Amino acid sequence: MRQPYRLESITLRDVGVFENTRFDFPPIKSAEADAEKAEIHIFTGPNGCGKSTLLYALAAVFDNSPHEFPFLKNRFRNVESSVNYSFNNSHGIYNQDSKGQLVSGFQSPLQTTTPDEIWQYHYQLSANFSANYDFAAFGYSGQSNPYEKFDISTIEEIKTSPFENALSFNSTVRPKIVAQWIANNRTKTALANQDGEVEEGKKYDIALGRISQFIKTVCDLDVVFRLERSPLAVTLKIDNENVSLNVLPDGLKSIIGWISDLALRLEAIPWKESRDIFSQPIILFLDEVDIHLHPKWQRRILPAIQKLLPNAQVFVSTHSPFVVGSVEDAWVYRLPDPQRLVCRDPHISEVIEPMESSGGKSYSVILEEVFEVKEQFDIETEKQLKHFYQLRNAYLKDPQDIRALKACAEKLSEISEEVDAIILMEMRQIARLTKAK
Repeated sequence: MRQPYRLESITLRDVGVFENTRFDFPPIKSAEADAEKAEIHIFTGPNGCGKSTLLYALAAVFDNSPHEFPFLKNRFRNVESSVNYSFNNSHGIYNQDSKGQLVSGFQSPLQTTTPDEIWQYHYQLSANFSANYDFAAFGYSGQSNPYEKFDISTIEEIKTSPFENALSFNSTVRPKIVAQWIANNRTKTALANQDGEVEEGKKYDIALGRISQFIKTVCDLDVVFRLERSPLAVTLKIDNENVSLNVLPDGLKSIIGWISDLALRLEAIPWKESRDIFSQPIILFLDEVDIHLHPKWQRRILPAIQKLLPNAQVFVSTHSPFVVGSVEDAWVYRLPDPQRLVCRDPHISEVIEPMESSGGKSYSVILEEVFEVKEQFDIETEKQLKHFYQLRNAYLKDPQDIRALKACAEKLSEISEEVDAIILMEMRQIARLTKAK
């Protein structure tokens, strides 16, 4: 099954750095028509190019209080600012009213459909939480709040709505509720086992087991979630040592935080169709979730997400070539440098064309093609290499005095074995060319 509820396009006008820019989101080009993998769209580009703005605009489509969605509202530049989008074969718009508040175009009839037909897809807008939901949308950031702790004081049922702050990015993860959810599941498993209902107890371990497997895939760590009795606390057993969630490294804490928060929300939603919670249709926005991750983990995070959430449409922002080059069957959108933008006709939208993801390409190729980084070495070494090539070109034109070229070559050869190999190859080539002359 593929995600039946898809964002198909979005156009931002006078929002952040975007004057009139359109993005289309085609389905993945999988060689297997029934491949069970998430549909992933990757946004990348220089600082200030609008990656986060684009994510916020997409997330606002599903927010039940658009007039209170500060991430998008603060980026509207004037009264003409608007966000047009296409979702599930229907169209909508967000713009400002006379008071400067964001309003949705779905409040008035559209040519394509009626408001009632549109609203039924916006699960968060239903006043009746007992309804069964077709899909859900969530937004997470790699930045975590260092002041919030994964603490619990008692075992009690979670009564917070699974949709609370679901699209708030920096505040979506709720550490105390995550800890409470882990503690509750471990407690229910223990009570079921005590009553001899082993099979009943296993169901409370399913979600935690899938999270442990996810962490193993990304971080290559064997982790087990534990509930300590005295004092009452949730810990991780890593390499036979119990570690508090509060003292975990930022990268591991970030991964556990957002994937556990997502799991507990998915578990609490009354879905229309009963299936594995990670296989429910969702739309997921991830703003630089690789920010605290080692390059080894950056290479693994998207493939793990793609496998864990087979019916998800996932939108990711990143600066990492390891993320961009980590996954097949995905789309990459390279946002232009705002410093290079030229004046355009605001009535004609600029279309950012998606590129097929770079799985199978070397990181040097990805750096050059996607990130426009052609240099191989640090700034000082590149400066010396540039001087070497200038001396080489001058010598080839007039091969009279080679002393300056040799001195530069000797200095470069001392930097590293890799640079030495390049210089040695160049000097041999120079010898052949001058001998031929």
